[in-house]
Amino acid sequence: MKGSDPCALSLQSGEAVAASRIIAPAVELSLALTIGSRVGVYEVSAALGAGGMGEVYRARDTKLDRDVALKILPDSFATDPERIARFQREAKALAALNHPNVGAIYGMETAAEVTALVLELVEGPTLADRIVEGPIPLSEALPIARQIADALDAAHEQGIVHRDLKPSNIKLRPDGTVKVLDFGLARAMSTDAGGSAARALSMSPTITTPAAMTGMGMILGTAAYMSPEQARGKAVDKRADIWAFGVVLYEMLTGHRAFSGEEMSDVFASVLAREPDVARLPKDLPESIRQVLRVCLQKDPKLRARDIADVRMVMDGAFHSTAPAQAAVALQRSTWQRAAGWIAVGLIVGGAAAGAVAWTLVPRNVPRLARFLLDTPAGITLGFGGAQASDLAISPDGARVVFAGGTGGLDLFVRPVDRLEATLLMKQGANPFFSPDSGWVGYWASDGTMKKVSVTGGAPVTLWKNPGGPSRGASWTSDGTIVFATATGGGGLHRGSAAGGTVEVLTKATAEKGELGHWWPEVLPGSRAVLFTVVRSLGAENMEIAVLDLDTRAQKTLVRGGSHPRYAGGHIVYGVAGTLRAVPFDLDRLEVTGDPAPVLEGVLTKQTGAANFSVSSDGTLVYVAATADIAERRTLVWVDRQGREQPITAAPARSYTYLQLSPDGTKVALDVRDEQNDVWTWDLARETLTRLTFDPGLDRAPIWSPDGKRIAFSSQREGVLGDILWQAADGTGPVERLHAATTQQFPTSFSPDGTKLVFWEAGSDTAWDMGVVEMKEERKATALAKTSFNELNPEVSRDGKWVAYQSDESGQYEVYVRPFPNVEGGGKWQVSTGGGTRPLWSRNGRELFYLVEPGRVMSVPIQPGQTFAYGNPTMIFDGPYLAPNAARTYDVSPDGQRFLMIKEAPRQGDPRAAPRLVLVQNFVEELKRGLPR
Repeated sequence: MKGSDPCALSLQSGEAVAASRIIAPAVELSLALTIGSRVGVYEVSAALGAGGMGEVYRARDTKLDRDVALKILPDSFATDPERIARFQREAKALAALNHPNVGAIYGMETAAEVTALVLELVEGPTLADRIVEGPIPLSEALPIARQIADALDAAHEQGIVHRDLKPSNIKLRPDGTVKVLDFGLARAMSTDAGGSAARALSMSPTITTPAAMTGMGMILGTAAYMSPEQARGKAVDKRADIWAFGVVLYEMLTGHRAFSGEEMSDVFASVLAREPDVARLPKDLPESIRQVLRVCLQKDPKLRARDIADVRMVMDGAFHSTAPAQAAVALQRSTWQRAAGWIAVGLIVGGAAAGAVAWTLVPRNVPRLARFLLDTPAGITLGFGGAQASDLAISPDGARVVFAGGTGGLDLFVRPVDRLEATLLMKQGANPFFSPDSGWVGYWASDGTMKKVSVTGGAPVTLWKNPGGPSRGASWTSDGTIVFATATGGGGLHRGSAAGGTVEVLTKATAEKGELGHWWPEVLPGSRAVLFTVVRSLGAENMEIAVLDLDTRAQKTLVRGGSHPRYAGGHIVYGVAGTLRAVPFDLDRLEVTGDPAPVLEGVLTKQTGAANFSVSSDGTLVYVAATADIAERRTLVWVDRQGREQPITAAPARSYTYLQLSPDGTKVALDVRDEQNDVWTWDLARETLTRLTFDPGLDRAPIWSPDGKRIAFSSQREGVLGDILWQAADGTGPVERLHAATTQQFPTSFSPDGTKLVFWEAGSDTAWDMGVVEMKEERKATALAKTSFNELNPEVSRDGKWVAYQSDESGQYEVYVRPFPNVEGGGKWQVSTGGGTRPLWSRNGRELFYLVEPGRVMSVPIQPGQTFAYGNPTMIFDGPYLAPNAARTYDVSPDGQRFLMIKEAPRQGDPRAAPRLVLVQNFVEELKRGLPR
C-alpha cells in the first residue's frame, strides 16, 4: 500500500501491527507470552504488538483449527476481581453481537497468571492506514461508511455503544468487507459504570502510533474522536458513536482530522468549541453527505441525530432537500418523540428559515430489510454440484444455511446465521433440504441414495436405496413425508415417509405433451399441495410453474416461463435467467392473483433453470449472488504415472465436463457446458478447438467410433433428454439418430469391431440400467443388464470379451467385470475394493483403470486369456481432478503412460466478483410491501 509501513501486519485491531512500527524507542516491553506457548486451547504463533490495554498475539485455536487474536489484559486489570467480573458481564453481551461488519469476540481464557480476550483475527489494513495515503474518493468512502453505519446500527439495537470508534479500530478486508473492532471495550475496561473521560482514555483499548506509547499520544489518538459530552466526563449513549462516525467520515473525505491539537487541552478545546474546516471537503460533495456531517457533528447531543439508521438514510439521500430554505423530510418512525428530534435535524439541515416539514409516520416495528454476506470456510469455495442441483437451503426457522462446497460441490457445509463459521456437515452430498422442525437435513448421497442427517452432525440415515436416480429437488412436509423429483421413474414427482419405506409415484412426465420432467417441488403450507416445474426443454424460459393438489391429484399451470418455485408469504417466487420474480398467490384457491414482477437480480441460475435461492418460514431469503460468469472454468491436463502434471495451456479454460481420446490419440472429444452446451473436439497437434454440434439442445457425453470417423453423443434436441445421435467427426454430413429414447441415455463405448454400442439409461422404474444397440440397419436396442440396482458406465474391453461397469449392489459403487456380450454367460468379478467408478481399459488390455472420488486413479492388472484373471488394485496418483458421479471424465494415452484429466481453473479477476452467499432478513415483509396481494 502506498505510503504504509511494509512491516505492518495490521491483523486484529489498530494495535495489531508489527512491533517495529508500534513500539517507540523510548519504550521497552516485556512480552508476557513466547512463541509456542499456550493459553488454554490457543497456541501462540506470533507477537502482533502492544497497547495501553495489553499485548496482542496471533494464536491457533487447536480445537477448532482456526487463527485468532489473543489480547492479553494488563496485570492491573487482570488482578482486580471486581473489574474482571464486570468485564465478563460486558463480554457476554458483546459476544452475542453477530454481524458481518463487526469483529467478533469469541471468549476469555485464563492460564497461569495470564488473562486473555479471544478475538476474531481480521486480515487487512486499518482505515487509519488507508487515510495516511490521502483523502479517500467518495466512490470508495461511501461503501466504507455505509458498512460502519450498519455495524453501529446492529450494536445499538442490542444496547451496545462502542465509545472508542476511530479509524484505527476499523479494518478493511481485501474482499471489501469493513470490520469495526473493539465494540464496547472502552466501557468494559473503565473503572466505573459511567467511565469518565480520563479513565476511559487511560484504558483505551486501541493504540496505533509510536507516540501512543508515551501516554500523551495515547490520549490525543483517542480524544480527537470523542464527543463533547465524553470530553466533559459526562455519561454517554449511542449519540457519542454518531458523533465519532461523523468525525471518521470527515477524515476519510479530507485526509485530515476534524479536531486536532498539539496538547490534550488543545484537542479538547477543538472538540468543545470549534467547528471542522468545511473548506477541506471536496467541492463536488453531494448535499446529502454534507447533511450527514451536520446532523452527526452537533455539539449538543439533543440536536444530534438520535439513530445511526437515520444517518444512513440521510447518507443515501432520503432527507435531501433541493430548496436551501426548506427541508421536506419524510421519515418512517413511530413516536412523536423521534419526530420531534428529527424536526430539530430538519431545521439544522434546511436552515433557520425552514418552511414546511412533511412527516410520514408509520409503526416503528415495521421490519427493516437487511442484507448480509455469509462467509464460507477458509479454502472452501461455493460448489455447484450438478446442472439440475439446488446447492443451498435455509432452515424453516431461518437459523441455519446448508450449502454445497469444495471441488465439484460434493460436500455439504452448515452455517448458523448467528455464527461466523461454517462446518462440514456431510461428505459427498448434494441437493440439501430441511425438515419442518429445522432439525434434519435431507440430501442425495453420491451413490444415488436419499439420506438424512441431524443438523448438528452425526451418522446419516438412509431413507431409500434407489429413490429414482439423480435428484431434481425435494421438499419435506409437515405431515412427515418427503416429496421429491428424480430423473428416472418417469421423470416425475414421488412421495415417501421421512422414516423410509416404500415410495409412491405422484406424477409422470408425459412425452406426448413434450414434457421432460417434473422438477424442484415445494410443498405448500398445510401440505395439501405442491408447487413444481414442468420441464419441456432446458432454460427457465421454456418451463412452467405448476401446482399439484395432493388430495385430488389435479394439476394446473400457474406461470409460463419460469422455474424453481418457492412459496414466500402469499407469493410464489421463482427464477428466470438470473432474476427472481414474484407473483401473488391465493393459498386456498391455489391460484395466482396478480401479475409477476421482478424482485431481485443477480441470483445464480443454472442453464437448466435451477435457481440457487431458498426462503425460510420466518421470511428470510438466502441466495447465491452471481456477480460474475458462473460457468465452471476448467482446464485439460496430462498427468503421468508419478502424478506430475503437464497442463495443455493452449486449450482455453472452459466448462469441460466429459471427454474421450480418439482411437489414434490425436484428438479429444469434449462435452462443454457453457453458453452452447455442445460437443467440441480438441486437436492435440494443431492446438485448435472446433465446435462439432450446433443445436440449441444439450449435447453431451461424446464417444468415438472404433475407426475414429464418427462421434456418438447423448442429445436433448429431439425433445427427450437422452436420444443417442452420431455425426461425422469432421463435422460434415447430417446428424443421425442411433436410438430413439424415452428416457435419458448415455453412450459409453463401442465394441472393437464397431457392431455394438453399449450405453446406460434411466430405467423405467427407479434404477439405472445398461443396454446395447446393434449397429445394423434397424439398430435394435436390448437390455445388457437390468436389475434393482444402479449399473452405469459399461466399457467393452479391447478384445471384445468383457464389459466392465460400476454397480451399487454392495451398498456402494464398485467396479465389476462380466462376459460380453452375453453377460449372463458365466462369471462376475468385483475388481475394485473400497469403492470405484468409471472403469477404463488400457489400449493393450493388460490394465483396467477406475476412479475413486474425488480424483484418485486406480489400476488393476489384467491377465489376457480365455478366462478373466486379475490382480489387486493399486493407486497410480491422486489429485483434485473433476470426478462427479456420472459419465467418464478422464482417458489414458495409447501408450498407457499419461492420463488426460479435467482440473478446476482458478477464478480470474476480482475475488469479490466470485459467487457469494447473501442473506436477506425480512425479505417477505419487503415483498408484501412491494407486491401486495
